[in-house]
Amino acid sequence: MTAGTLHLLLLRAAGRIPDDDLVALRALLADGDHGACAARLLDAFPQSAAEIAALAALLPPETPLPPDPAADEDVDTEPRTPFVPFPPADLPLYATAAPLVVDETVGGVVDDLDRALLDVLDPAHTAGVWRCWRITAGPGDTASAVRVYLVEATLPDDELPDVADRGQRALAAAGHAAPVEIYRPGLPLPAYQWAARSRSALIWAPGPPGEVRVAADGDGRLPLDDDEIAPFVTYLRSAPALTARLRTDGAWIWPADLADRVLDEGALADEGLRRHLRLRRAEPGPPADAVAVHRALAALVRAGWPR
Repeated sequence: MTAGTLHLLLLRAAGRIPDDDLVALRALLADGDHGACAARLLDAFPQSAAEIAALAALLPPETPLPPDPAADEDVDTEPRTPFVPFPPADLPLYATAAPLVVDETVGGVVDDLDRALLDVLDPAHTAGVWRCWRITAGPGDTASAVRVYLVEATLPDDELPDVADRGQRALAAAGHAAPVEIYRPGLPLPAYQWAARSRSALIWAPGPPGEVRVAADGDGRLPLDDDEIAPFVTYLRSAPALTARLRTDGAWIWPADLADRVLDEGALADEGLRRHLRLRRAEPGPPADAVAVHRALAALVRAGWPR
């Protein structure tokens, strides 16, 4: 088993084992002690048969193994703790309409702890950095909050443990001992990291934000050329989902069913979107990444969505 595979298992462990244990395990992994890391991970949270077998391969043959792997539906359950993209002290300000996500790269707040982490990340190999707070209910009406950082790093899997450990050490030195969730772009995120990022603030990205436009909805009155329909439908359908009813390429947002309407009607309702699609057909750009999707959703939130 490579360090990268153990790193992925530690992503799965987040939110399922104590934070201090997770920090210690990531430090062990960064130090190259794969056996000790595997021994402490085995049966520490619900694991599949494949995960148990991979961990067992790093352990002595006589190591007792869990009698049964976890059921499929128990392997990666949704976290029970909610996440918020703003400091918990601000919760009273959002009693009726808390933002789902925030984009702090648009004149927002980046504090000393954020900078402590950002200072040890290599911008050339970082695709985005997010921050949120995990809220855990305590006895009575009490609750505690822990910062959670998520970093997309464009590095080989085996180098991710070192980045995670370096980030954790920097935060600890700045007064905040907590895990740093590091993963490669495009990774199907475990439920914990997915939930955290979907309720987070973007605090760093490689490029500045651009304008995000929302396509006008309605009957298609702007005809398309016959040879445009198929590529436009493919483009509209292949863009990432922003919500259940919306898709985006990072520059425009449109209804999720727009591709079907274009296929039926051969027309669009928005002249700006038509020009955009024609430009993208002539000069294809990169697909929308996690930063672009986050910024599009944050733009909607700033505009008052959902209404």
